[in-house]
Amino acid sequence: MAAQSSASTSFSAAPGSIPTHSTFLQSPAAIPPRTSSTNSTSGPALRSVPETDYFSVSTTAHKRQRSRKASVGTTSFPPTAMSAPSQIPPDPNRFATEDFFLSGRRTWSEEKDKVLTGPFDYLNGHPGKDFRSALVKAFDAWLEVPPESLEVITKVVSMLHTASLLVDDVEDNSQLRRGFPVAHSIFGIPQTINSSNYIYFCALQELQKLKNPKAVSIFAEELLNLHRGQGMDLFWRDTLTCPTEDDYLEMVGNKTGGLFRLGIKLMQAESRSLVDCVPLVNLIGLIFQIADDYHNLFSKEYTANKGMCEDLTEGKFSFPVIHSIRSNPGDIKLLNIMRQKTENEEVKRYAVAYMESTGSFQYTRKVLDVLIERARRMTDEVDEGRGKAQGVHGILDRMVIKD
Repeated sequence: MAAQSSASTSFSAAPGSIPTHSTFLQSPAAIPPRTSSTNSTSGPALRSVPETDYFSVSTTAHKRQRSRKASVGTTSFPPTAMSAPSQIPPDPNRFATEDFFLSGRRTWSEEKDKVLTGPFDYLNGHPGKDFRSALVKAFDAWLEVPPESLEVITKVVSMLHTASLLVDDVEDNSQLRRGFPVAHSIFGIPQTINSSNYIYFCALQELQKLKNPKAVSIFAEELLNLHRGQGMDLFWRDTLTCPTEDDYLEMVGNKTGGLFRLGIKLMQAESRSLVDCVPLVNLIGLIFQIADDYHNLFSKEYTANKGMCEDLTEGKFSFPVIHSIRSNPGDIKLLNIMRQKTENEEVKRYAVAYMESTGSFQYTRKVLDVLIERARRMTDEVDEGRGKAQGVHGILDRMVIKD
């Protein structure tokens, strides 16, 4: 009873007086003193905390917890003075007089630019075989472009090629590019498309360093061609329309040949040489795409880098596929497989075996042999015995199909 009396006394106030904050509003953390078997009283198990401190601690802890949650997964700007809460309330009157043409103040920063170029930088960090740069270098043996101009042209072609791949992977719903996850699977589709478009205009800005009145016209013409070719390729895929061989060749001349021509035309515009390399580069673009179509369906290296027979999953009417479908129009098995956009490897193997049975791979190899031989003759004609054709012949060697 004594213990109970003592405990109740600590929570009571004198008659007629107002209870104090430390007694009447004591923190729920306080626990009455305990009495041992020897009747000795111990102190409270938990220290009493005034309500003001109790709520202050809870609020601070809550803020810390929210701050920690907000920081998890953040991939944007690091904390800066901009993100700190303002100590001075904003004044709406500043909108009456202040100049808000912020672009004129050069407020755009490298940090912000990296946000836009993130998908481009990611893909650029996993370089391919750099075929286009090798092509520029090979043709420069004839055109002898000033080094500073050649550097700009090489950079522009590389920027446009990488930017176009970002959009290609979105439009084709690809999973891998150069053996790594595609950019839009990491950055999302909207940011990836915006990055690609942004780089197109960065390339145009870079091109102005040439100070050549022909440069912008060449740029516009070949980017139009590139999109025309891509548009027809997508149309055939999405409507399950098998094009003719001639339609395919025209599409390739626009889509693949566009960037090849852009580089060579810019070089010719900056060169004193009168050599016309465009017919040869058109032929090389055609060889490159047909060989790419062949490897996509028949190469272990492509399977590792882009997935097994990705063109079948995409539903793309590539050169061997067109030949196979048109070789026997009454048999619609391959067309039905294209409709399914299958990821089933057994179905893909069946499709490849079917194309072998129609002689489509053999036909593709024969066409490539004929085109490469034609390109070699044209290369020697352009060279005219000057001994500067080794680079182009080396590029043709790389595209030969080895059984």
